[in-house]
Amino acid sequence: MIREMDFSIECAAGTPNYREFKVTEGMLFTNVPMHLTPPIEYCDHLLEINGVTINDRKHMRETFRNISHLKKEHILKIKVRRVFSVEKITQEKLIPSNATTRRKPDQNYFDKPLTSYSYWRVVLIYFPRSKLGFSVKSYDNQVYVEGTDNSWGSTTRRFLYLADAILKVDKTEITNNMQLHKALRTGLQQNGIVTLIIERCADPVSSSFVRQVLNFSKNAEPLLPSDTLQICKERLEYLKTHGFGPEQTPIFVGNVKIKNKTKVSATHTDKREYKSPIGTFFNPSNLYTVPDWKDPNVK
Repeated sequence: MIREMDFSIECAAGTPNYREFKVTEGMLFTNVPMHLTPPIEYCDHLLEINGVTINDRKHMRETFRNISHLKKEHILKIKVRRVFSVEKITQEKLIPSNATTRRKPDQNYFDKPLTSYSYWRVVLIYFPRSKLGFSVKSYDNQVYVEGTDNSWGSTTRRFLYLADAILKVDKTEITNNMQLHKALRTGLQQNGIVTLIIERCADPVSSSFVRQVLNFSKNAEPLLPSDTLQICKERLEYLKTHGFGPEQTPIFVGNVKIKNKTKVSATHTDKREYKSPIGTFFNPSNLYTVPDWKDPNVK
């Protein structure tokens, strides 16, 4: 949906600086002064300045330069044409099959609330020198928006919110990050435009669940391989049967001065110190007893 919008902006004397305005050949804004964002957004189509129709870059610069020479406060009026690409979905049949509200209770393995969500259609358009401007995280066959920058030039600026679940890209239902990346890349390369269906929390209960999902770290406790666990279990059973052996005598290493010289010596002491190494290499095969290679039965 395309709308024409008029903005009235209060400006100080000598502003705005005409050098800070940049547009494409089609008169789409690619850069404006910081105090003009908002209301002006990336790739708004410039139509008029103070009621004067603008046809090209030269005309735009001359108009802004004349305005910047004013030595008093003034009202800058800009008319632009903007693409609105966010629409709420109200028809049940348009909601994808992987939406949370379509889940059955026996399929809800993580006890996610099955109600209180709203669904939106978002159209992303690839403008010149634009970027996506968001990061995602997958959990339980859904992909959530983990972060957004909302910076100038972001394709998803004010379109996607934190914790939105991306359910569908064009005709592809999304269940993991790889699917999302592939669908976005394919759609933007072929057409320069993609349509997203997103799921947004509508009450504190669902918002709390998604917040916990975003705070969950998959790498906090990595799983050990099954063969490593088996070796450890076998070695533990062996030690329980044959004993853990005599306790080693603690050793303290320190510096000793002898004839104005310092050397390192090892002495026995009753004091025990426990130190955690910064990093170590652990090989589970070292848990096995070293075989006697002189035995002909050992191969």
